[in-house]
Amino acid sequence: MTENGRVPAVAMLLLNNSGIGGAERRFAQVYEGLRDRKIAISLVINESLLAGLRRTGVLVSNGAPTLVLKERVGRLARYVIGRASEGESHEVGRETPGRMRTALAFGLRKADYAIGCLSVGWWLLRRRPKLLHLVLGGAYVVLPLQVMGWAPPAVVSVVNPNLREMVGSALGLCLYRLALRLARVVDALSESIRDALVQEGIAPERIWVSAGSCVNTTRFRPASVKRPWVVFAGRLIPEKNPGLFVEACALVRARVPAARFFVLGEGPLRHQVLALVQRQGLESVTEVGWRTQVESILGEAMVFVSLQRTDNYPSQSLLEAMACGAAAV
Repeated sequence: MTENGRVPAVAMLLLNNSGIGGAERRFAQVYEGLRDRKIAISLVINESLLAGLRRTGVLVSNGAPTLVLKERVGRLARYVIGRASEGESHEVGRETPGRMRTALAFGLRKADYAIGCLSVGWWLLRRRPKLLHLVLGGAYVVLPLQVMGWAPPAVVSVVNPNLREMVGSALGLCLYRLALRLARVVDALSESIRDALVQEGIAPERIWVSAGSCVNTTRFRPASVKRPWVVFAGRLIPEKNPGLFVEACALVRARVPAARFFVLGEGPLRHQVLALVQRQGLESVTEVGWRTQVESILGEAMVFVSLQRTDNYPSQSLLEAMACGAAAV
């Protein structure tokens, strides 16, 4: 039973221990919206993502999830690797050790998914929801039950046409493809993702394209004063082209000395981005890293830049920037 005594009609498994992006914020809003409509929905989420979504104001404090997965391996990895990188310079030629630590941290964090399979499996067998909604890492933790035929029907949401970039590893890609084949329906965020899924061999009749995204316009709105700020917001992965953004910032600063730049995001390219910022002489005017209250930056920014290799629809950050009145490039 859920906390209100009902069997959950839907169990959303929203898992990602590599940071917060548009997909996490989008589906957390879906969860909150279904709760507001009195749908019997349960939420399974990992502890770092839960904390981040609460800090950003997407998940309200009384929206208590049904199951929170601990991240004991991930915490240890962050501590050990964080201590190893303290005081590290981001000069040219030092990017490789940073990439190696990032890759090691990524692998260790994903070990928590394997551990989570046990608690999620036990929870599902006891609660028996009618439908699973699997987002990001949620597609992995129910695979054992799905393979054995003990899991309820599942919907898997796909948010990137490049599955390899989305999952981050060869093993993860194999498991994710299996999850897609076991799903009753595959939810595609855009038509380009639908096309990519068809190329993966998913039957077109099993793919549904979402209607789009949503933005809380009470939070994301223009500030009374706009500043010469240029913002990039997204995961620091090749698909998003953060390096190209930094190179463009150097050209903008030459023309607009008062400009300030924000690379709002985390990801495997963080060390390369920091090294490029230093190489371009932009350290004093560029901030790199995620902000929990991103609307405070977007509200004052004049320009938002989105450089995704594929289509920008429906980029959550782009829609939030538009709501804040930033010119979109």
